[in-house]
Formats: sequence, C-alpha cells, structure tokens
Amino acid sequence: MRQVFSSPRMENVERVAKLLRDAGIDARITHGRSYKGGLRGDFSYRDHVRVDPIPAVWIVKSEDQPAAREILRAAGLLDSTRGETGYTLPAFRTETPEAIIEPGRKRAFRLKIGLLVVIAVVMVLAFLSMRTPTVGPVALPAGDSATPDALAVAVLSGELPSHAGQTICLSVDGHDPSPSLLGALRAPAGVVVPASRCPANPQQLALAITAYRKTGTTGTIQLSRRRGATVIATHHYDVRPEGTGWRVVEPYQ
Repeated sequence: MRQVFSSPRMENVERVAKLLRDAGIDARITHGRSYKGGLRGDFSYRDHVRVDPIPAVWIVKSEDQPAAREILRAAGLLDSTRGETGYTLPAFRTETPEAIIEPGRKRAFRLKIGLLVVIAVVMVLAFLSMRTPTVGPVALPAGDSATPDALAVAVLSGELPSHAGQTICLSVDGHDPSPSLLGALRAPAGVVVPASRCPANPQQLALAITAYRKTGTTGTIQLSRRRGATVIATHHYDVRPEGTGWRVVEPYQ
C-alpha cells in the first residue's frame, strides 16, 4: 500500500477516500474514527507537536496509484508532483498550516520592538528639550489687579526709546506685554521688545510695570527701571481714569 493523502481533519480524509472509491479504486483509511464515531483526538493547525497519528488515505493496489494521482490532481488536491517514479502527498489548499514562529524569532522580534520604542522616547525627549519654554502669565500678588493696556500706555509716556537704534525691554505684571499693547505703543525711535526676548546685555535698559492697585475710582501703580540685572529707579504713581484714557500723577512720597 502507498499513502496518498493525510489531514488532521477526518472529514477531508473521508471525502478523498470516497472520491477514490467512487472511481473504483480500493482505498483504506488509517487512524480514522473510533468505534463511537468520534475523531481520534483533537487537532489544531497551530499545534506543531501532535501526539495522535494523523488520519490518512492509502491505495491498496499499486497499479491503482497512477489513476489515483490523476483523480487527485484533477480535483485540485495535488499542489505538485514529481516524476513518474515519485509521488508527493497532496493536501487541501485550504489546509496549509500557519507558519510556526520559533521562540528565538519571537524574542528577536520583541527585542526589535523594544529598541524602536526606546529610540522613539529618546527622540521625543530630545525634541522637547530643544523647545523654547513659553513664558506664561504669573499669578498676581494679593491686592494687585491686571494692568489695562490703556493705563500701561499712559504710564510709559516719555519712557519709550528716544533715538534710533535704542532698544527697551518691557514686562507688565511680571510677564510679556500683550501684542495689542505693543501695537499701541508709539516709540519716537528704536524698538520695544518683550522681556522674554531681551538682549543679554549688562547695560540693556528694561522697564517693568507692576503693583496696579485699585482704590475706588483711583489707584496706584509702580514703574521700575533696570539696567541689566540692576534696578536703577522705582517710581510709584497715582492713577485714575479720565475720559477714554488715564491720568498719571507725579510720583508720590
């Protein structure tokens, strides 16, 4: 006898045997169903270690083998054949077992994924470290109020750059002035820049407006002049709304 077909699915083995018997070929099944009619053990295409024998179809008479081969080939059950003296066992095209990934390959794959994750984290951290931190609003001291742009414009009257090429740095309430305030300032010459972009120069002049406090309809405010890191003067003013603007009174004692 010669084995011509095997499959973990008993139904397929029986179909092949019936196909051959219907053609008048004496075919036998080994490791078939038990006497109770069930399969001999469970199977799984993922299970590469099988304990039970796999059901198979055998041709009893050697002279029936060429005819059996032609029948199986015509039925599309033979993936390939060798010469007339050889024979390749067929398999259903839908039964090709999934490729088994060896444990070593699985470990190598997990290692590659881990390295990619580490590289991605390092790149993100490097990107974040190169970003320029954004200067956010600073919480005002108790009793202080946010300085309106119109009041800041009035306080800065006469303090803006007076000659070409002069740069003055400005902060309001401890952070950069708003774009609307910078747009409202009209410097006769030179430029006014936010404190966060102040040039690193020990002689650079900077102005800071702070401590705006309301008292009914009036209030007080503070203007500091600094050259580099040294405070050279601090002035306190009485202020009050007047029409659409503000009135700034001389520094009080």
